[in-house]
Amino acid sequence: MIIPIRCLSCGKPIGHLWEEFKRRTAQGESPKKVMDDLGLVRYCCRAQFMGHIDLIDEVAKFKRG
Repeated sequence: MIIPIRCLSCGKPIGHLWEEFKRRTAQGESPKKVMDDLGLVRYCCRAQFMGHIDLIDEVAKFKRG
């Protein structure tokens, strides 16, 4: 749902990079180039970004209250 604040494998902070990654890839940049520019060099951190599906907008429709 929400990108983790830290990589689940190595513990590197990655949550603050998600918005820029999403913005730049939406503009047509290569995910590889964006991750290289952001300093995501470990495969575990890259996997967090490549495997993430942003579902927070879908889940927010069902909130209580």
